[in-house]
Amino acid sequence: MWAVDSGRNIAEVEVDIETGQVLILRYTVLHDCGRMINPAVVYEQVVGGVAHGVGNALFERLVYDDHAQPLSVNFYFLPLATDVPHVEVHHTETLSPLNPLGLKGAGEGGTIPAIAAIIAAVENALSPFGVTITEAPISPQRIVELLGDAALGRTR
Repeated sequence: MWAVDSGRNIAEVEVDIETGQVLILRYTVLHDCGRMINPAVVYEQVVGGVAHGVGNALFERLVYDDHAQPLSVNFYFLPLATDVPHVEVHHTETLSPLNPLGLKGAGEGGTIPAIAAIIAAVENALSPFGVTITEAPISPQRIVELLGDAALGRTR
């Protein structure tokens, strides 16, 4: 049996409880893409993936009406350069037995886990206030709403 473990993503955030603004202070990726043929390209793919994941976690929202028709006019609300932190990337190379070069995917290692890493960090930052987050993206407005609900002992 071959086990797949392609890495870890860790986010450290600061949340302004008055405005709901999220600042990503530190972001670290341990990444395994198998054999790295070009480390610079792999690094940029991972960082680009994290930038995409920041958008997924904090900005992108699809809204539908009661008939499942999309109301969102734009799917991508891209993060600005000021929204994306410096990403510390560490690599490990575990060769895949599924192809002759031992390659695995690269960019997904930043994109896919970023939502969970960022949302978990925001929830952790708000845990003293009794906030639980069950959705993404988590906008500043929604953070303020959740803080208000928690203060009143309500959950939505």
